[in-house]
Amino acid sequence: MSTSTPIDTEEWLEKLSQAVADWEDSPYYLKDEEIFDLERFLLDHDANAFKEELEKTYGQPLNEKFWSSSLAYQRLKRARAVVKDQDDVQEKKRQDYARALEEGQKEWRQWLKEIRSSQLRAQLKVIPGGKRDD
Repeated sequence: MSTSTPIDTEEWLEKLSQAVADWEDSPYYLKDEEIFDLERFLLDHDANAFKEELEKTYGQPLNEKFWSSSLAYQRLKRARAVVKDQDDVQEKKRQDYARALEEGQKEWRQWLKEIRSSQLRAQLKVIPGGKRDD
């Protein structure tokens, strides 16, 4: 990295690692692509020389080339996909459980209603007699 001093490079790498550590909370996180926007981060921090060095090393567009060459990022991406799939399965189970619980409560209320109505019928007595014809 000929255009930057080692201190500058280390400072940028430290800032970059902190911003990447924030990942989804970072303003540089691109949700649709699930990557950290390295290009914008470097431009916002006036690290044009460092950006150019990275582009020489990894190619352009920097975001795509840099992250596709990172084995750690590829592992992270696979792990996040597995976690997302597990979250989806868990959410479906939660919804099924909530639906079953709601149906069980409806059946319980219906059963209580039937018990109450049968108790009311049992309490009614029929008194012999009635209207007489004179």
